[in-house]
Amino acid sequence: MAEAAELRRWLESGANAVKRARERLDAINVFPVADADTGTNIYLTLREGNRAVADLPKDASHKEVVAAFARGALLGARGNSGVIVSAYLNAFLTSVDARGGLSAADAVDIANALDAASIAAYSSVGAPVEGTILTVARAAAFAAQGAVTAGAAREGTIVAAVVGARAALARTQAELGPAREAGVVDAGAAGLVLQLEMLAETLAGPNALAAFDEVDWSSDMDAYRSFQPPTGHQGGFEVMFVAVSRNDLTRELTSRLEALGDSVAVIGSHGLWQAHVHTPRPGDAVRVAMSTGARKVVVRGIDDHANDASTIVALTTCPGLADALAEAGACVLLIPAPALAPQKDLMRALLDAVGESGVVVAGDPTLLGAARKLAAKRRGPKLTVLEAFHEAHVVAAIAAAALVTPGESAAERMAAAIANTVAIDSTSDELDSDVQGLITARTEVVTVILGRGVNPAVADRVRMSVAESAPNADVAVYEGNQLTPDIAVGVESSPR
Repeated sequence: MAEAAELRRWLESGANAVKRARERLDAINVFPVADADTGTNIYLTLREGNRAVADLPKDASHKEVVAAFARGALLGARGNSGVIVSAYLNAFLTSVDARGGLSAADAVDIANALDAASIAAYSSVGAPVEGTILTVARAAAFAAQGAVTAGAAREGTIVAAVVGARAALARTQAELGPAREAGVVDAGAAGLVLQLEMLAETLAGPNALAAFDEVDWSSDMDAYRSFQPPTGHQGGFEVMFVAVSRNDLTRELTSRLEALGDSVAVIGSHGLWQAHVHTPRPGDAVRVAMSTGARKVVVRGIDDHANDASTIVALTTCPGLADALAEAGACVLLIPAPALAPQKDLMRALLDAVGESGVVVAGDPTLLGAARKLAAKRRGPKLTVLEAFHEAHVVAAIAAAALVTPGESAAERMAAAIANTVAIDSTSDELDSDVQGLITARTEVVTVILGRGVNPAVADRVRMSVAESAPNADVAVYEGNQLTPDIAVGVESSPR
């Protein structure tokens, strides 16, 4: 029997438990935002951790499984709840691994690991709130320490932790204002309890919890169905990014992101840092991400539910486009240097952004290739990948999607906008002549995306040329800040 078999069994059963409860968790999600995605976010986080483990050989060591899961969950962490769960499990796994592994861990080791996990969860959040997943994590650790003091074996210790966690979960309905108004328990806390329940069944047997009452997640569903979430929340957009650094970025990123919004969470492992914020200023959050050398940034409206409907996804290499595309209604996946990223990582990042289904437009050939491969997967999401690989096409397509009316096909309208847009690469010296060569009487929109270091003043000549040749056309200039090309140009004209 492989030394990590028990660990693998728990990690897989924990993900499956959340998968089964995903819709229920989404339904009771009212904090920090009632955006119906907590179950989805926790599941996607756990799924990526388990996928990383599945890539290992069956005889991989306990340490290798821990490292793979931690990295996969960190890179795949989704939403505030996903970041916290990733931090919690990473700390728990690291602690038990240091004591010889899950199978070798005794009662004291389990209690200490739960305590380390609780501390890590609190540390991952910029402004901890009680009556949430954090409270449940601490209650589980406290109950486990009490069991150890009373002389319990490891089986009794983890069962005591679950009983303590369940009691704390029930109290979240009274402790957390939005949950109290909705008549539900905290969704993130419920997701963590599922993980602890599966740990108890792994260590103490499938009937270990049979004698203990479960918690009713929603005591008043009629009240929940009529619940209207509070309107005072700061954030209009969710921004998540992964940075690479040997230095501890927790304090720096937490401070900088708290200045922009709320629901800030930051975790790090093995030189990788995942950060999350809800903010009305997505462009500023993207700039924070880029200052850390972020390799992946996701920007989406916090009211956009990838699990509820087909998602409009914009794949771009331009940091300066991310906020404008998100404000137009797209879920934006920013990969500044796709040629340097393994395609497997690109596909996983795209899968995280899309959800169950989506219409995808890419501004780079490498990103387009990853989207096509993901769309071809038999068990992958249902994707419609549009035939475009230029940033100007992305802008045209997302602008068109924002104008879709009920009953109209977003994919068809986006494809038409792409077909009507001539896209080219240019330079500061050639920009004016390049645009003049494309303008006609039918020109409706000229898009200019300036690369890193390009003087914005070069676009003034374009504005004058368009005003003379096509006075009714709009000129949109973006400081895209992309590495290449120097300048991306799109000229959209009405059909013949």
